[in-house]
Amino acid sequence: MNSLDRLLKLCSVTVGVDITSKCRVRETYVYGRAVFYTVAKELYPLTTLHQLGRYTNRDHASVLFALRKSKETYKSDPAYITIYNRVRDKVNQAPTEYDLKHEKIVSNMNVIAAKYITDVQNKLYDAKREIKELKAKMEHNILWEYVCQIPEDKIEDFIQHRVIPYINMHKLNTNANG
Repeated sequence: MNSLDRLLKLCSVTVGVDITSKCRVRETYVYGRAVFYTVAKELYPLTTLHQLGRYTNRDHASVLFALRKSKETYKSDPAYITIYNRVRDKVNQAPTEYDLKHEKIVSNMNVIAAKYITDVQNKLYDAKREIKELKAKMEHNILWEYVCQIPEDKIEDFIQHRVIPYINMHKLNTNANG
């Protein structure tokens, strides 16, 4: 299996359908194909439109149309952006992190089960990304650094005797001045 075959399989698994079929449902088939073409051209710029079209049972004009649409319209669609980011993240992962065998098992399952597993994987992916973003926000937050120094068994006491009185005092000062 060559790299474009793997990318095609990855795009199909990411959207939960076989993107080589003739269906035109935008959020799955169309976006899956557009992401395949876009990422393929980014990774393998010498690949022709005709070659990409053969992978998805389309002609070169369909590939060209999808690439143009992805630059113009799709880049503002959250569904397309999500699919694109997931595929790019998996492409950039080390082989040990991305298990293609697992993806094959999912793609050979009953459609409903595979869709359910794909949905769960997508939720897990979103949660991991959100955790990463929160950690990045908290990394240089001075208040957070101080709060992390409070022993866990003292947090409730700290909130009751320090934080709540401070907030109440601040509200009184704001009401008196305002």
